Amino acid sequence: MSKAPYTILGISYGHGDSSAALIVGDQLVAAAEEERFTRVKHYANFPQHAIAYCLKHAGVHPADVRVVAIAKRPKNAFFRKLNLVLRHPYLANAHRSEKEKSSPSLAKLLKEAGLKRADIFRVEHHYAHQMSTRFLAEEPDAAFFSFDGLGDFVSAAFGCLNRSKLEIFHRTYYPHSLGFFYTAMTQYLGFPYFGDEFKVMGLSAYGQPTYMKEMRELVRLHEPYGFHLNLEAFPIAKTMNSYSVKTAQPYVAPIFNSSFLTQLLGIPARKLTEPLGRQHWDLAKSVQQHFEDIASSCLKQLHNKTQSHTLCLSGGCAHNSVWVGKIARQTPFKKILVAPASHDAGIAVGAAIAAADREINAEGRHWALLGPDLTEVEENAKRDFDFEIQERSFAEEDKLCEWMVKELCEGKIIGLVHGRMEFGPRALGNRSILADPRIKEMKERLNERVKHREPFRPFAASVLWEYQKKWFKDSFFSPAMDAVFQVEDSARNKIPAVVHNDNSCRIQSVRKETQPFYWRLIDTFREKTGVPMLLNTSFNDCEPMVCSAKDALNCFANTDLDHLVLGKRVLSRTGAKIALTA
Repeated sequence: MSKAPYTILGISYGHGDSSAALIVGDQLVAAAEEERFTRVKHYANFPQHAIAYCLKHAGVHPADVRVVAIAKRPKNAFFRKLNLVLRHPYLANAHRSEKEKSSPSLAKLLKEAGLKRADIFRVEHHYAHQMSTRFLAEEPDAAFFSFDGLGDFVSAAFGCLNRSKLEIFHRTYYPHSLGFFYTAMTQYLGFPYFGDEFKVMGLSAYGQPTYMKEMRELVRLHEPYGFHLNLEAFPIAKTMNSYSVKTAQPYVAPIFNSSFLTQLLGIPARKLTEPLGRQHWDLAKSVQQHFEDIASSCLKQLHNKTQSHTLCLSGGCAHNSVWVGKIARQTPFKKILVAPASHDAGIAVGAAIAAADREINAEGRHWALLGPDLTEVEENAKRDFDFEIQERSFAEEDKLCEWMVKELCEGKIIGLVHGRMEFGPRALGNRSILADPRIKEMKERLNERVKHREPFRPFAASVLWEYQKKWFKDSFFSPAMDAVFQVEDSARNKIPAVVHNDNSCRIQSVRKETQPFYWRLIDTFREKTGVPMLLNTSFNDCEPMVCSAKDALNCFANTDLDHLVLGKRVLSRTGAKIALTA
């Protein structure tokens, strides 16, 4: 009787973006974020729905899971924690909320999920981050860098390969954190919610770096590795209870010294409802610029140690795509590999790979596309609408692509659900809202009537890899939409809907080998218009990215989408509409 393949389940929870990932044999076969099922953004509690999906997708019974890998080691940096508590006794349990203290134990949660027979394998937070990029690199000398707010008392880690084994040779410990710096300044700029940092990144394109002298007072490079915060400006060591989980969502209380920053910067902290002005644009630009300077300096420190030209990048700060697009120009690294889920959801994958301790491949060769497809989550869902719709279906994908391109060229906006859901924060053509990038007014229409968000927020482009370098300066392969590049001067007026205020654009590189349908759709658009890209934004409206047909129908009902494509099934709004033209 043959034995079942060795099965490892990776789990991340308790710090936002809970997730699960499954390895069967030597294949990473499934991964998903819990928020997509619960519809609660940045869901932080135990990922029971994501676990159930992964097991169901692979046809694995919970009792057959051999190992559960957890990206959390509470005893990590024990003596550093002890030293901090001895100096500040009131911190002993300050970092744990009352809800967390009374939450079910891991053993109880695993038992309820049917996983009580599995061995538990704990992985340090940043080691899991770096392992999530381990199998992306073929080079034997790749360098690894991970950085975020905090995980297991570490905010940044420098790693390299030693005889094919990943080793972390330096860690930057709490309270020094480049992620906390960015979060604190995000809060100071009037964006208080968990995950708002990308708003500052977008806002920075409108400003000038006029506060650089002040920024250098807040974070300084540390030799030979890492950086140090100004702990008077950011009294993080005295406020360990700033992070908590409320109604399953992470919450970060203000982590800045308001009076100190007001005196230093000359402007007070912005209130959420206060209009944005020039001083806020310039401060956002200065924060972004200083973040880039420190992060790039860390990469130079890493290269001095490793002498590698291949960088594997992970951690929540690696989603700062404005900086990522500059790495090849600002550092010695020339091949940049970014984890598709660099944030804490991705450590479920890293923990599972660490537990496997063998070479792992991704099913479909693209580990950003490992969520459920429509057949796994209500493929034929129905709902009533308060407007008339027309429904049709296409037997052939080529015909569907031709029809979609015709509608896009007429200024229509399409919500697309096709194939397996993305794992990570970026919509990559499987759960996307698509539009014509040539239409200048499209950005305003999408922000105001579809996404219902701030008008300064930019949109990305999905670009055929074969044509990418003709349109974007110094660009490199970016399959998970993880880098921003400058648009070629000759192209700016051709794609105004995706060109940001500083003539940049975040892009996704699309290859036929990994995304045949999406590539065909964009190529059909290219044949008709001469433009090898589409405007692409995540299929959602102030909520997690849609997962099921039901989610997509709800979003379609509540936004100004013209069409909804569910596989080969199409729903269209009927009645007269004013179509924008290119």
